[in-house]
Amino acid sequence: MPPRLSNAAIAGKLAGLAQLMSMQKENPFKVKAYRRGAARIRGLARSLEEMVHNDEDLTTFAGIGDAIAAAIREIVLTGSLGKLERLRADVPTGAASIGDYPRLDARRVIRIYRKLGIESIEALREHLESGEIERQFGARMSQHISQGLNEPGAMLLYHADPLQATIEEYLLGCPGVQRVEAAGASRRRVEIVQSLVFVVDTDDFPALVPRMQKFGGDTPLTSQTTGHAAFRLAAGIALHLRHEEPARWGLRMIGCTGSVAHLRKLRAVTGSFHELAARPEPLAGEAAVYARFGLDYIEPELREGRDEVERARSHSLPALVTGADIVGELHAHSTSSDGSNSIEDMAAAARALGYRYLGITDHSQSLKIARGVSAADLRAQIRFIDNLNARLTDFHILKSSEVDILADGTLDYPDELLAELDYTVCSIHSRFGLGREAQTERIMRAMDNRRFNILGHATGRLLLKRPGYEIDIERLIAHAKETGCFFEINSSPDRLDLPVEYARSAALAGVKIAIATDAHSTREFPLIQRGIDQARRAGLERDMVINCFDSESLKALFRR
Repeated sequence: MPPRLSNAAIAGKLAGLAQLMSMQKENPFKVKAYRRGAARIRGLARSLEEMVHNDEDLTTFAGIGDAIAAAIREIVLTGSLGKLERLRADVPTGAASIGDYPRLDARRVIRIYRKLGIESIEALREHLESGEIERQFGARMSQHISQGLNEPGAMLLYHADPLQATIEEYLLGCPGVQRVEAAGASRRRVEIVQSLVFVVDTDDFPALVPRMQKFGGDTPLTSQTTGHAAFRLAAGIALHLRHEEPARWGLRMIGCTGSVAHLRKLRAVTGSFHELAARPEPLAGEAAVYARFGLDYIEPELREGRDEVERARSHSLPALVTGADIVGELHAHSTSSDGSNSIEDMAAAARALGYRYLGITDHSQSLKIARGVSAADLRAQIRFIDNLNARLTDFHILKSSEVDILADGTLDYPDELLAELDYTVCSIHSRFGLGREAQTERIMRAMDNRRFNILGHATGRLLLKRPGYEIDIERLIAHAKETGCFFEINSSPDRLDLPVEYARSAALAGVKIAIATDAHSTREFPLIQRGIDQARRAGLERDMVINCFDSESLKALFRR
């Protein structure tokens, strides 16, 4: 019997095709469609190979249109993809093998090939390991090549969530499964996850294991013991299934959710979990387990081994901020710069969510790549918003801008124009290579301007893509407190910037924080939950988050 063709193998060919199409400068929308299709396929529960042989309609899945469905059928029925093979033959010598590493940016790799005089992935890897790529092309290029050459092993929480939901649905559909609940780092809402963990109540755990191996056509089993099975998912991360009975469910969920540090501190209070599980008393709920030892219930987001166990014991845990506490959005872009929707449409969408205000923060004039707004156009936008507000009731559009912090620490508009705004979000979009001291001084000089209000995406990081620039966060927090400035938690899933430890330090110092989406379309407003997750992990309460305040209180906060 021939080996099963996994969805991951099919997705790999489609992603390789997208990469070579990009190298050949084909239609960028088609390239994006193939990339999205490949990503979608990696998270599908059903075997596409089986569907093709059963002549089922593949276009019922979102992201798979007629062209991609035809490509999938060709891969399944012939074992190859004609267009992929033709493009491999057309690319420069040595470049065809780049298609085997679809996470690499082919054009960037070709530039490296040419400059270093190499023609193979093996040579590329050698120059990466020797440090030559970082020396000649910089740390960000080196990181990109490293990530592109190696198995992912990690993914953004934002991408893990739908995969987790698919797996949960699949498990619940297996015979004998009574209950399934997600645990692990994803339940703690950690930004990057390396594995998904499920606690499962089933009549026959050994029979569940081979069924899980059929997920996505072929999900390899990597280890198995009594009550535990580990698999390798197509997305590159691990999957762990833990069997548990209802009477010990709460204890198992705590053990599978908390970080190593949290569980170590917790066991100092509770004793051995193994001994607890052997006792006759039921431990079916997590709250009951904590209460059994005089502890308040600890929210999953806090279970990182900081001070949560001590605070649970002293009944002083924070009342974490929730989505219901957010009353407005403070960082959003319109078609005036690089957004997709008009100011009116953005306001209507925010109002439909129950918000009381929306800040329009289009990019400032120096950021040409984002169609930065000129000083004259910003003045016109201010008048336009004033006219809109005159017609609105129970909702207010705040006049703002995402103002670039220039290399010398000055802001990108003159002070007299900034004075006409309700507030500013000030961000760095250039000169990331400045050293820690210089970058910190740059931001502190900007904070000295009384028109500076919120520091946007403070580190500039893009998770799994580029590290942030270096800053002295303690100096910046102290300076923000002194000058009356605030920080932002940017809810964009690949930013989530501030990092949790920075947000926690700021809040402990009394510096309030905005949770904002940086939305570039109305569809992105729901991303606020990503920032709320980050804020909860930092222990933030409602009164620490400035967009939990009404607009009048907010304006008072912004006065310097």
